[in-house]
Amino acid sequence: MERLYLILDSQGAALAQAVLESPPGSEVVQMRLLRETDEDFTKIGDVQLIALDNNATSKRGVVTMQRGERLVIRPGAVLGAQARENLRIQTDFESVMYPVTGYWKGQRPIRGHDLSCGGLAFHSEKSLKVQEVVQVVLPVTDSPLLLRAKILRDLPTEDPVPLYASRFVDLCLDEEMAIRKAVFSIQVSRPKAK
Repeated sequence: MERLYLILDSQGAALAQAVLESPPGSEVVQMRLLRETDEDFTKIGDVQLIALDNNATSKRGVVTMQRGERLVIRPGAVLGAQARENLRIQTDFESVMYPVTGYWKGQRPIRGHDLSCGGLAFHSEKSLKVQEVVQVVLPVTDSPLLLRAKILRDLPTEDPVPLYASRFVDLCLDEEMAIRKAVFSIQVSRPKAK
């Protein structure tokens, strides 16, 4: 099974997706980029290697050599699981949510704002209570997922529609992997700011 990683710069901007080709724990990390790029990774300095798989180690490193799609990286500090959870992307999708905690009934439309491996920020015209649990349909994964999310707080926004931060709860491993894969794919497909 391929060990997929997202390569970020030190500021957290996505640069590429790559597959780890050296054994885990090697003194030198060898990776193969999944797409051709004009990026000169040797000039970037520190990079973050964020693992898609929960069992793989995310870490910092410095690219010491690049030959086409192959990178050689001198590994640095190990990054905790929070590195994946904090990976956040802007999203813009229309979807729906359903009540779980019973404060209201039916279905309500939502508009995605941003997505991380740990939660979702979204706009809802109807007000929600902090600590309320809702089910949201997440349409940006390979197959849409119906996920439980706990409302953490309302967020400041210039949009006239209220914005809420939520954290996913009761995720199974397959759901976590599907969300992470979607976050990785969307992050890499975005054009980088110059």
